[in-house]
Amino acid sequence: MAIENNCFCELVPLYVLDLLADSKRVWVEREIQQSPELAEELAYYQTAATAIPYSAPVAPMAPDLKDRLFARLQLAPPSQRTQSENVEKPLTTIRFQDLEWQPYSVPGVEIANLYIDNTKREVTGVLRAQGGVHYPLHRHATGEEIFMLEGDLVVDGKVYGAFDYIRSEPNSSHAPHTIGGCMFFFRTSIDDEYTT
Repeated sequence: MAIENNCFCELVPLYVLDLLADSKRVWVEREIQQSPELAEELAYYQTAATAIPYSAPVAPMAPDLKDRLFARLQLAPPSQRTQSENVEKPLTTIRFQDLEWQPYSVPGVEIANLYIDNTKREVTGVLRAQGGVHYPLHRHATGEEIFMLEGDLVVDGKVYGAFDYIRSEPNSSHAPHTIGGCMFFFRTSIDDEYTT
């Protein structure tokens, strides 16, 4: 029967990298329990192991990696796809008279969504509001863009009218209102947060 001569200093680096057999892993853990000062040595190796990925040189991507990945997923590589597969629709149009107005959660407000991009988490549309409407306080998850088409919109005490452009930066908040009613084009995040 062979007697194992385990050395903590030799096994602890392999323990940190999870490369030990179960019996040796148990031995290292038992040594740490019996000698708490070994926990400091373990912590040193854990810190060093954490830095390993950041110290490795950047490896160039293999030129055929994308093709191999698509083959493994059983998909045609982008270079072999037809034009219709690469582009959903070359052109999308909506005439003003064909806008589908939907009542919004704020009384006196209607929205016509033009496009919802679930990947970018953005919605593009047209909003129209009756005079006297106060929009709730909301925080923008990303930037918001408004292009005024008609009427007035009061944002942070300033009145904007037809053909004015308003951009709100990410994480900004406001509660705009209209005096006489308005209509504007907007693009904003689906993830904006509203105060009720």
